Amino acid sequence: MSSHIPFDIITRILSNLDIKTLLCFRSVSKEWRSLIDSNGFINTHMSLSIKTNTNNTLLILGEGGLNPINFDDLSPGDLLNLQDQPFISIGWQDVRLMGSCNGLVCLSNDDGDVVILNQSTREHKGILSLVRHRFELSVSSAPDEHWVWGNGYGFGYDAVSNDYKVVSIARFLGIGFTSFKESEMTIYSAKKDLCWVIKIPYAMPFTNDKMGVYVHGSLHWIAKGFGSWRDRIVGFDLGLDEFREVPQPDYGGNVLDIDLGVLGSCLCVFAKFRDGSADVWVMKEYGVKESWSEVFSISQNVLFYDSVRPLSYSRRGREVLLELDAKRLVWYGMESRRVVDVVIQGRKKERLEAILCLNSLVPPDGNDRVVNSQQPTKEQKKNEEEEVLLDLCFTWSPGIDD
Repeated sequence: MSSHIPFDIITRILSNLDIKTLLCFRSVSKEWRSLIDSNGFINTHMSLSIKTNTNNTLLILGEGGLNPINFDDLSPGDLLNLQDQPFISIGWQDVRLMGSCNGLVCLSNDDGDVVILNQSTREHKGILSLVRHRFELSVSSAPDEHWVWGNGYGFGYDAVSNDYKVVSIARFLGIGFTSFKESEMTIYSAKKDLCWVIKIPYAMPFTNDKMGVYVHGSLHWIAKGFGSWRDRIVGFDLGLDEFREVPQPDYGGNVLDIDLGVLGSCLCVFAKFRDGSADVWVMKEYGVKESWSEVFSISQNVLFYDSVRPLSYSRRGREVLLELDAKRLVWYGMESRRVVDVVIQGRKKERLEAILCLNSLVPPDGNDRVVNSQQPTKEQKKNEEEEVLLDLCFTWSPGIDD
C-alpha cells in the first residue's frame, strides 16, 4: 500500500466506492484485498451506503429469473429492460422472494429449498428445506386429522447474535380446513446452521401467506388474536425470538384492510378504506404510537388492487414505488396523485415480485469473513466463476452448503 497516503484516508476513499469497483480493487495488492475483505471495512461501507441511501439494486423476480436494476439511476417513467440472461436462471421451478437485508436476499423454490445470496459478490449459502424440516418436527407430533397450511415467511438480521435468520410459519387446521388449531414458526440460523420451532401466540390469517416486513431487527405480519377478528401488527424480534404487538395509528375511519411495507427505513402501513381510498402512514420512531405520521393519501378509483407492498421512495422523494398483487409495479406521485406504470420489456409472466436490495460485501453464511491476504491465482478465479454459474440455478442438493 502506498507509503505516502495515510491508511485511514485510503479506507475512507474506498468506503465511498461501489461494490463492482471494490471487487476489482481486491486485485490491486494483498493489503487492499485484506482491507476490503475485513469485517470492519464491510460494516463501514454498508453503514455509509445506508446513511446516504446509495448503492441500491431493485431485484425483479419473473419467469426467466432474477434480474437486477440499478435503483440509484431509476426514475418514474423509465423503461425497464430485463436481461436476456438473468442474474439467476430459475428454470422450471416456482421461486419466490423471502426477504432482503444488509445486501443479502433470500429465495426459496417450490420444494422449500432456500438460498441466502449476496447478489453483488455472488456468494451464496444453500439451506435444508424449511418445509421438510417443519414437517419432520411438527407433523410427526400432530394428530392425524390436522392439516398444515403455509402461512408466511421472512428473512432478517439478528443483531444480538450477529446472525441472519430465515423463518417459515405453519398453520394447523382441522379436517376440511374448518377449524383453526395453532400456528408455529420454524427458525433457521445461518451462523449456527440449525433450525428450531416455537409456538405463535396469535391466529395468523388464512390469507396471510406473505413476506415478513423487516424493520428494527424484527419481522412483521398482520395477525389476529385468539377469539378476535381485529387486525394486529405483530413483530417477531429476531434477537430475542419473541413476539410483540406494534401499536397502530388512529386511522380515523372504517378500515377495510391493511398492508405493511418499509419506506425510508421506517415501518409503513397502507390502510385501505371501504370507499376505495387509502392512507399511508410511517412509524418514525419504532414502537411509539405517537410517532405514526400520515405521509400521503390515495383517492378512490385511482388504484385497484387486492394487496399492496410499498417498496421505496424515488430518489427525488416525490414518488413511491408500489408492488400491486405480485403482478404490477407502479410509481405513485404523492403530490401529483398520478399513477405511472413501470413498463418492463422482456416480461413473459404475469406474476412478478420485486424487492429493494442494498449492494454490500456481507457474507451470506452469517459468519465473520476469514481474511486471506494471499492473492488468488488465475486458475482459482476461473474455478470460482465456474462454481457460481453451476450453483446459482437452484439445482443443488438440499442441505449441502457450498
